[in-house]
Amino acid sequence: MMRDETDNWRVVEAATGRGLRWRDLAGRLAQANAIFVGEQHDDPETHKLEARLFAELHKKIGPKLALAMEMIERDGQPGLDDYLAGKIDEAAFAKAVTLWKTYPTDYRAMVEYAKANKLAVFGSNAPNKYVRLVGQKGLAGLEGLTPAEKPLIAATITASLGDAYQTKFYATMTGMGASHGPAMSEARLRSIYEAQCLRDDTMAETIVRALDKGHVVYHVNGSFHSDGGMGTAARTHFKRPMGTKLALVKAVPVPDVRKADPAEFKSEADWLVFVPAPSSPNPSSR
Repeated sequence: MMRDETDNWRVVEAATGRGLRWRDLAGRLAQANAIFVGEQHDDPETHKLEARLFAELHKKIGPKLALAMEMIERDGQPGLDDYLAGKIDEAAFAKAVTLWKTYPTDYRAMVEYAKANKLAVFGSNAPNKYVRLVGQKGLAGLEGLTPAEKPLIAATITASLGDAYQTKFYATMTGMGASHGPAMSEARLRSIYEAQCLRDDTMAETIVRALDKGHVVYHVNGSFHSDGGMGTAARTHFKRPMGTKLALVKAVPVPDVRKADPAEFKSEADWLVFVPAPSSPNPSSR
């Protein structure tokens, strides 16, 4: 019998450490209306998992299912809509929308599945030019946005100091600075954190708008944006506290899926999916 790619994956309920058959995961997730899949951006096996899970959820949920992606920015929505509707071809789509360089190998399969099955797709992220602006000048850098630009980012951006998310973000960035260059100043850290929150709030607002239209949203993002129910996930629930049920999935590339310890990631998601890591991983999850 030919092995299925899912035979290489191990699904675990994070809170209990109990295993779950792959074929049962979509049914569990379909009980939520906002499903977050946290990834390491450059892991190839994770992208196979994401595409497969999206298709499995479509079988359970039907036409209400929508794909939302960190990897497509809000200002690309008109071009994305035209492509999904068949008004432009893929070459024109690639020119109209700012796509990650890994789009053809990592994310195209999900968009093509959505297109073939007439499912909505939303570019959820803030345009990178505004993220860079905030990273350089802080949220004050957005004060000069024109009326035409303001709808491209969240109407409200929360960048609280002293909460668990800010503490985790600072610790992560400080660690990167220690190993990759000089330590960052407090002001620089603050601006970069505000840029992260701009992404989180914009993605959350996009998800909420889709939920309000009656969609069940499958959101693909770097795991930092949803680990522990923080970041984009927390802001989604804050912006829509009533009638929003979240489900958090974390894809975890490991050398040996059988030996991976679920306890290490117990607090980071509802469901863990361990996948075989590439021989020379270079993880990126933010």
